[in-house]
Amino acid sequence: MPPASFPLTLSPVGAAAAFFLGEEEQGGGSAEYEPKPARRLAALGKQPGEATGQPLLVLLVEDDRAMRILVTYNLEAAGFRVVAARTGQEGVELAAREKPDLVLLDVMLPDLGGFEVAEQLRAVPIVFVSARGSEADLERGRAAGAIDYVTKPFDPVTLADRVREDLEELKRGGGGADRVWRMRFGG
Repeated sequence: MPPASFPLTLSPVGAAAAFFLGEEEQGGGSAEYEPKPARRLAALGKQPGEATGQPLLVLLVEDDRAMRILVTYNLEAAGFRVVAARTGQEGVELAAREKPDLVLLDVMLPDLGGFEVAEQLRAVPIVFVSARGSEADLERGRAAGAIDYVTKPFDPVTLADRVREDLEELKRGGGGADRVWRMRFGG
């Protein structure tokens, strides 16, 4: 009997899943994934920053390699530029150097916790992305200055739309981070 095969799909979800699974299955190499956004975006029929002329820069602070690859791939496929950090301290340093438009920040990091990193990055819009999703965690994220809080697991393909919506709501003025938080969580 021939081995089972999976149909090739050209949807962004299928493309992301195929890439992600292939990357993980190959393993063995110690080289970190280095994104090539222009090539991937061209394959998807998109150009970086096609709506604004300049791609928005997202700093991803995430210690899990697979999650960094998955989120980076999907954000770049949606036209964002992404820089990634593995630790809280590296995230603080990259934020100072790169001046991102938004930070996607994990709560549980190997050195500085995400809430502590957020305290140091108050000038940048922060969206927490964490497996910790209790009401207390959300309250702590909001107190640390976050504009949004995404609980893992989540759909990585829709994350780019959510980030874009958060930034657009933030730009509308009148309420700033509180306005975005109310849009997502009410009250």
